[in-house]
Amino acid sequence: MGLSKFEKQIKDHQEYFEKDASMDHLEKFLFKLKEQEEKKKKETINWSQGSWWIGIAASLSLLISIAWFISQQPQELKQQQQMGLSFELYEIKSYYNNDSDKKLKQINSCSDMSHKSQKLIATTETQIMKLDYNVDKLEDKLKAASGNKKLELAYIQNLKAKNDLLNKMYQEICHNQNVLTQ
Repeated sequence: MGLSKFEKQIKDHQEYFEKDASMDHLEKFLFKLKEQEEKKKKETINWSQGSWWIGIAASLSLLISIAWFISQQPQELKQQQQMGLSFELYEIKSYYNNDSDKKLKQINSCSDMSHKSQKLIATTETQIMKLDYNVDKLEDKLKAASGNKKLELAYIQNLKAKNDLLNKMYQEICHNQNVLTQ
């Protein structure tokens, strides 16, 4: 039913639909159309200029982020590289030192402070000091002769000897104590 009412209105007002638009109306329509096209061009130009500035801002923030990241690199690594150690040797030294420190903490926590364990700890600390002295000497020699494979091997063996000594001490103090208490 709604459709028939609509069709009836179209038939009643058919004369308005068949009339040609006046020239004044066409001129107004074309003028508005031109205004809209010019407005779109201006918006496009403004947007493209804005995106150019956004690109510059993004590039600057990226450069600042990279500079900040580089400045935050560990100072110890930079010092070791200046001392003449390669990155690989620095990594090896860090590994053995961290492992040795961990073992030393475990030894101190499970030590019963008996006379025997105190004597063992004191002897081991003396040996560790000697090994640390040797490591320092080898680092000095590596500065002068970087790339010398024999020196690098001796350096690594010294670090490993310190670690092995602490492992042996850990076995002696912590595991022997556990066997006695069980």
